Amino acid sequence: MPAMEIAWKRRRSHAWMAALWVALIALLAGAGLFALRHWHNRAIHEMAAQAVAERGQWLAMNLALRAASSAAREDGGGSWQDFSELLRSLREVEGDLEYVSVRREGVTLFQEHMDGTEGLADASDWSFTEPVQIGRQNLSADNGRIPVVTFTVAMTHPRREPVELELGLRRRAVEREEWAAANAVESMYRLSLAAMGGCFGICLVLVAGMVHREERREQARRREEHLAFSGMLANGIVHDFRNPMSSLRLDAQMLAKEADRSEGARPERMGELAGRMKHTLDRMDKVFQEFLLLARPGESPAERLDLAACARECIEMLAPRFEAAGVTPVVQAESGELIVRASAPAVKRALMNVLLNALQHAGTGGQVRVEGSRAAGRVRLDICDTGPGIPPGSRERIFEMFFTTRPQGTGLGLFLARTAVENNGGVLGVADAGGPGARLRMEFPPAEKEWA
Repeated sequence: MPAMEIAWKRRRSHAWMAALWVALIALLAGAGLFALRHWHNRAIHEMAAQAVAERGQWLAMNLALRAASSAAREDGGGSWQDFSELLRSLREVEGDLEYVSVRREGVTLFQEHMDGTEGLADASDWSFTEPVQIGRQNLSADNGRIPVVTFTVAMTHPRREPVELELGLRRRAVEREEWAAANAVESMYRLSLAAMGGCFGICLVLVAGMVHREERREQARRREEHLAFSGMLANGIVHDFRNPMSSLRLDAQMLAKEADRSEGARPERMGELAGRMKHTLDRMDKVFQEFLLLARPGESPAERLDLAACARECIEMLAPRFEAAGVTPVVQAESGELIVRASAPAVKRALMNVLLNALQHAGTGGQVRVEGSRAAGRVRLDICDTGPGIPPGSRERIFEMFFTTRPQGTGLGLFLARTAVENNGGVLGVADAGGPGARLRMEFPPAEKEWA
């Protein structure tokens, strides 16, 4: 059951992790879309600024030609009046024209700020001395400061003094230039963001729905597993009761034979058999408590346990079975050397099942050997038999629930043994026998690390 709980929690964790990944991808996509919008706006602003600069240069150069023509006329007043009317007409087309200033040798010949040029006399003799210079200024006004972009152009004439014209366009000309494109990009950005948010929202809803559906299915599966586990538990109880019952029956038969001896019963033999029967009954009394370890392994407290003494106790408990089967048990382990921290009932139960498995396969006249050792910082207990051995393809399957090769087997002994060992921090598996027969190995961490 703990493994089932862990598997379900892992699947649910994976489902919510997928939902988190969907949300993270949505955030990353939104951030990418925001960066793309920023890049497009910046590109649009640069293009608009370039367009305004080109228009301002063209306007400055054309106005400079007309200003030079006006400055060259003898009747300067009338000429500048015509130039001023031209600027007012131009303001109707170029609404961001802020001011125009004409200077010659540092003296301002004409300057007009817009709230709003006829013929080009002798225009072919004027020439531009250098490219149009672009700059920035802040003009003071009643309602604050007005940022403008300035365009300055200088012109020369072979027979007249040079003329310099400065044209100012409000910076909002750039904003007007980029408004249409920026508005289109903003609309596309909002539409894309809404579509993407809707898609990812649907994904999250689908993931949440799948998780909820999986939870309902998992609850149904868990109910079925509870029923299956209950059946397995009942079979396990029968399995564990059958073994001590068989020993008890054999001891009772031996006791009856001893009582019917013609030369008289031997008190010491009858006492031995009666003691073994009592020990078996004590074992049967504990079997229900041991099965609780399978469902609630944490409720049995760990204690200091000598595996060598535990092996000898289990061998003694199974002595009638060994004797009836004609199998010799051997324990090669030193007491006090194989100390672990584990639940004694659980480890004894696991060892009993492994010993019974070895007994059933050792064959008449065979041997079951228990070897204790310490290796690689671990405490080992090897259970070896002289049977036919375990095929390589079945070395993991023998620990599966209900897997058995005997017609009358339940397939629970080694499964319950591995469960009990793993619940106590150990490992149970098949080791290389190094010859005929099988070798099953229990490994536990030594108790010295936790028991000072």
